[in-house]
Amino acid sequence: MDLISKETITNLIESCNGMAVSIYMPTYVSAREARQNPVRLKNLTDQAEEKLQQAGLNENEVKDYLAPLFDLIDDEIFWQEQDEGLALFLDEDELRIFHLPKRFDELTIVGPAFHITPLIPIYKGSGPFYLLALDQKEPKIYTGSKYKLVQIEDLDLPDSLQKMFNEFYEFHSHLQFHTKTATPNPDVADGREGMYFGRGGDDIDENAEIRNYFHRFDEALMDFLDGEGAPLVLAGLGYLHPLYREANTYPNLLDEGITKDIDPLSAEELHDESWAMVQEKYETNVNKAKGVYQKLQDKDGDTTDNINTIVSGAHFKRVHSLFVAENEHVWGQFNSEENEVILTEEKQPESQDLLNYAATHTFINGGNVLVLPKEDIPGEKPAAAILRF
Repeated sequence: MDLISKETITNLIESCNGMAVSIYMPTYVSAREARQNPVRLKNLTDQAEEKLQQAGLNENEVKDYLAPLFDLIDDEIFWQEQDEGLALFLDEDELRIFHLPKRFDELTIVGPAFHITPLIPIYKGSGPFYLLALDQKEPKIYTGSKYKLVQIEDLDLPDSLQKMFNEFYEFHSHLQFHTKTATPNPDVADGREGMYFGRGGDDIDENAEIRNYFHRFDEALMDFLDGEGAPLVLAGLGYLHPLYREANTYPNLLDEGITKDIDPLSAEELHDESWAMVQEKYETNVNKAKGVYQKLQDKDGDTTDNINTIVSGAHFKRVHSLFVAENEHVWGQFNSEENEVILTEEKQPESQDLLNYAATHTFINGGNVLVLPKEDIPGEKPAAAILRF
């Protein structure tokens, strides 16, 4: 599974050069169904070929442009490892490939910008979140979504954070558990009680050293999570939670955590427990945004479901929160100099999906984008927005 972060989507938006080809498709892993994968991509690439020709490229230019996709179709090794869905983004510079845990409807869009709207539910609403496991012999950090939980490997961690993980391993190796302490530790499953450092010291010294480590660890973690707004779930034996929370400066650490030894848990069990905590937060955020929309609407506040106003507002940084209906498209053009929206009933060579345009500009301008089923959009329209004052 490839990670979809704020940086990922921002890079797709800002790095696009030339005609943009966006392809989404479901993928299968079983031997029988997996044979469909290259065939599906071939069909979707044929659609891109036709659309590029409609946009004015001749046959040879189109073949050259789509060469990375044709190479991928015939790449047997590539098709051996797939997830639930595949998203491909091709411009005149490169082909960007994402294996994702969501099964997409088949879609090919050619236009002046990448079609990023289907990625947003993977980044927001269905995730992401981080899980930090502190009380293991080797600490681990995971990234998760509604679909999966995946450990971030050492090579993907900055040196500063990996150094702290290594130090924690040394730090943890000095801990010894005693069976003759006055206060039992209810978190320890095997009946051992209490703990102290190998070199001696009472509980106060012990906790002070743990706090000191956590403060330094927090600095490295904040560098790693810089700019992220994703929730962070804390996991591990209960005595470590209050100590870590004293040191924590990440603003999106959840109040609730997994307060037990997670070593015996399978990846699926760990995902289920952590997502149950995160899901409520995302659902609360959606409900809050819809509640604000309704409140402002009832008071004739700054809300709109007019696509012209939404597109213009997104471009000129006036959209605070945008609700976009999933699997919906509104085709047209936007002339920013004239602040004019021109709608077309069908996709034309010069037109683009204005819902994606609004989502892209709202996202890049720091607004909140929520991609929801159409029945959950205020007024059940293709889009609705809360505008900035």
